[in-house]
Amino acid sequence: MQLQHIDELKATDEQAVIINVGTKLVTTLALMSALQYADMPILVIDCESTDGSMQHFTELMQRYPFDLLSAPLQNHGHTLDWLFLNVPAQKILLIDSDLEITKPGLIELMRALIAHPRAFGSGIVHSGGWMTAINMPHAYYEERMWIPLTLLKVPIIRAALQRRVSFMPRGVFNDFPPSPFISRMLVKRFRIPLARNLKLSWLNIFKREFHGIKPSFMQYDTGAELYQYLKTQQYEFMGLPIWLSQRYATHFHGVTRLLLNKHDSNGVELASITEQVAHRLHDEYGISVEAAAAPA
Repeated sequence: MQLQHIDELKATDEQAVIINVGTKLVTTLALMSALQYADMPILVIDCESTDGSMQHFTELMQRYPFDLLSAPLQNHGHTLDWLFLNVPAQKILLIDSDLEITKPGLIELMRALIAHPRAFGSGIVHSGGWMTAINMPHAYYEERMWIPLTLLKVPIIRAALQRRVSFMPRGVFNDFPPSPFISRMLVKRFRIPLARNLKLSWLNIFKREFHGIKPSFMQYDTGAELYQYLKTQQYEFMGLPIWLSQRYATHFHGVTRLLLNKHDSNGVELASITEQVAHRLHDEYGISVEAAAAPA
């Protein structure tokens, strides 16, 4: 059903949500896999796509059972905040538009785990760690739920959002917490080759401690701040190891982000996976390449 407003969505215990921003081909793959393996109502939210997505999914609704809603394009964290404040469901399964669930088992396990009375969610844990892989050894990436596929309890998330906690990503400059401006300036030394190895250990007396360490910069990716806050409130995320994501899903990683930010390189270009996705749609789900890929 095509919805004019999110209030028109039927109340349900579980609701899967896929957010599409100009990637109708991979979103179609995510949708087909959710229809096959999620076993719950599915909502596709299109955010101001210019690739004919709305017409494409409107036509697809004639053949498959899912709801479709148009929404403004904004930061992914803001969209998730709005979603959890408004969807009439007890639990929401977030499915990235560039993720395909490839076999049964994982969703069923997540469903069983979230039944724990103190659980706020279940799924893969995106572990924290030093950001050395992207040449930022002074920065620490905070642990969070793996946003591409996670099941979350709406009432608990909504209560946190109403306390002004958010899915929004943010960075914490930590060299000199009394002054965010000075901290931001000090971190810039890591961009200068000759100054990159200056630890300035005397700053440690000012730094805030995170998990027993004192990084110069803390990165809270989408959902990380909310995840950490709920853990301090004695809730639990029923976490699974990251290797399960590769066994039960294919995640193309960062397709939408690269489309929205041409200067970003941390992701997969849509053009590089178009043929692979089209073959999966045809071979696994019986959807013709032309119907899925052609512009409306």
